Amino acid sequence: MEKKKEKSSVHPILTKVVVRLVTIVTLVLLATFVFVVLSTHIKRTYFTEKKEVHEAMVTRQLLSVQELITQKYRYSDIITLKKSLGFTKSYSIVKFTGIIRAGIPDVSKITFKIYDSYSGRLIKIKIPKAEILGNEIAEQSVFDEKRSVFVPITTQEIFEEIDAVRNSIAEEIVDQGFLEEANSTAQKTIIQMMYALGFDKVEVISE
Repeated sequence: MEKKKEKSSVHPILTKVVVRLVTIVTLVLLATFVFVVLSTHIKRTYFTEKKEVHEAMVTRQLLSVQELITQKYRYSDIITLKKSLGFTKSYSIVKFTGIIRAGIPDVSKITFKIYDSYSGRLIKIKIPKAEILGNEIAEQSVFDEKRSVFVPITTQEIFEEIDAVRNSIAEEIVDQGFLEEANSTAQKTIIQMMYALGFDKVEVISE
């Protein structure tokens, strides 16, 4: 009499269930891995492209300004030149008005870095210190004069006297904090400009 075959200790249905579970777990793990890889790549690509666009926008906006004038000071003064030789006299009284401008002479020297994240966009900007950009005479008129050919007052002498006064005024207002005010205004102007471009946070410092 033939011996009966021993029955398998593992039920066929249970085997199929285990195989299916293993397959499902493997597919889930594979899908998770693919999702992480793709999302990381998409995130990196998205932020890189976004950052490049913003960098181009900032550069274009800054270069369109070229010279950033942030502070002006208008002043008026009177100079008097006198010459005499014996009983012969000459004098010239000239009234003039000037305008002193301060700001950033070359905005191409401004440097910046953009930081993108899910919480928003941050730009950190470093700007050069403000300088005197100009000190021009806007108006000039002779208030009173008397000329003598024996003791002449030349136009060059008048210009030199005006230059001395306007340079003195420029030094005086710089000592009073004119450039510090220009720096502060430059920072505020840049901050407003960057917020207008869509940045969520802006940090500006002067060199």
